[in-house]
Amino acid sequence: MELKYEVIDNFLDDKTYSDIKLFLNKRTTPWYFMENDTEPPVETSKNGFFSLCAYNNWLPDHIDFYNVSLPILKKLKCDIPIQVRANLCLRDVDAIECDWHRDFNMDIGITAILYFTTCNAKTLLKIKDQIISVESLENRLLKFSSPIAHKVIYQTDVHKRIVINFNYLKWN
Repeated sequence: MELKYEVIDNFLDDKTYSDIKLFLNKRTTPWYFMENDTEPPVETSKNGFFSLCAYNNWLPDHIDFYNVSLPILKKLKCDIPIQVRANLCLRDVDAIECDWHRDFNMDIGITAILYFTTCNAKTLLKIKDQIISVESLENRLLKFSSPIAHKVIYQTDVHKRIVINFNYLKWN
């Protein structure tokens, strides 16, 4: 399988993007603390992050979040979602980056990250001997083959950074 990636700016129309961003930033959105950035845990981040799953373990998890994520799944042409998870990272002065990881190590899987914060954070992809750096810009989508290892360089310029992480299968 050829390992590939794609960056798409202005992925969603303004209304859809604004509606989802509003949901993610509501005071009543139930964010859950995750102590470790990656599994197995490493010592590169001491702060953890907050997470909210719309879809997890092949099933809808948080129905309101799942419903607002449906237009994205449709635009991604997702056949089978594995996990749809929003991540909220607070500014981290102790840590620089998380460890290299794969969300799901499935040869036919796709991972996509939709950014909801413009900041100095970066997502790094490791493809063979090359490191590709992708900046965190609002409404940017980074899509890549799930076997590609990736990691985040944490933000230091804004208080919080929000992304939605999609792991899914697509047959065509």
